[in-house]
Amino acid sequence: MKGVVDKVKDSIERMPSLSPVIHKINEVANSAKSSAQDLTDVIQLDPVLTAKVIRMVNSAYFGLQNEVKSLKPAVIMLGLNTIKNVALSSAFLGKVSLNKNTKLNGEEFWKHSLGVAVASKLIARKLGVDPKLLEEYFIAGLIHDIGKVLINNFFPEEMNTILEEALRKEEGITDLERRVLGLTHEEIGIAIGKKWRFANNLLYSMGRHHQPVMQGDSAVFSMVVSVADNFVKILKVGFSGNYKIEHMPDELWKHLNLNEEAVFDALSSIGGEIEKAVLFLK
Repeated sequence: MKGVVDKVKDSIERMPSLSPVIHKINEVANSAKSSAQDLTDVIQLDPVLTAKVIRMVNSAYFGLQNEVKSLKPAVIMLGLNTIKNVALSSAFLGKVSLNKNTKLNGEEFWKHSLGVAVASKLIARKLGVDPKLLEEYFIAGLIHDIGKVLINNFFPEEMNTILEEALRKEEGITDLERRVLGLTHEEIGIAIGKKWRFANNLLYSMGRHHQPVMQGDSAVFSMVVSVADNFVKILKVGFSGNYKIEHMPDELWKHLNLNEEAVFDALSSIGGEIEKAVLFLK
């Protein structure tokens, strides 16, 4: 009989791969030598993705005054990094769906994910992050719970047990997952992120939002998504199976130079921002 780890590995292999175009987009956007034309040329290799990116760019989320009808002006106006992340989110959401075979409500799950995406971006803005990098925080929040999608779709019995046990609010979700399944959604998330060749910033967001890392180049993504996830639970935006509000360590607040009051202030516009961002789920 196969162990849980082997079954999870098999399940990850059965998850769809991202388009090779996405990997090329990442390469081009991350190269200092790339121009707007270089990124436009790569995205246009995928006509469906091109249409989605233009639609997103023209949405209320970005609030541009004039309609953008082609890719190159969108890249020039919003920057390579923002367009890269719009393309990444489009591709990611096109590949991932929750099976309706457990007690986890798909609509509430995605509402929570979108809430964490928006909250991560708002917190990053409060931290004074370069506006060109804010969309990376949005994507980090959007995909943070991808490991739960695999548990839901491939281990429905275990997912239902985890959801039932979580109602008691006695254990954190990762402790429950380890007890019931043997692995956590964070560990599974990192494995999926590696399959999809995501950058470290996103891997830290997927794999360390319950035990945030506080040292290293990508640590801030881990910390910001951790805070966003907890506050979205407090604000009851959607639901991803986790009832327990987690303690945020003093060291984390010190590293971010934030406190709870500052976070609530940063998230005061979260409702309106989520409404604008709903297009990402369509």
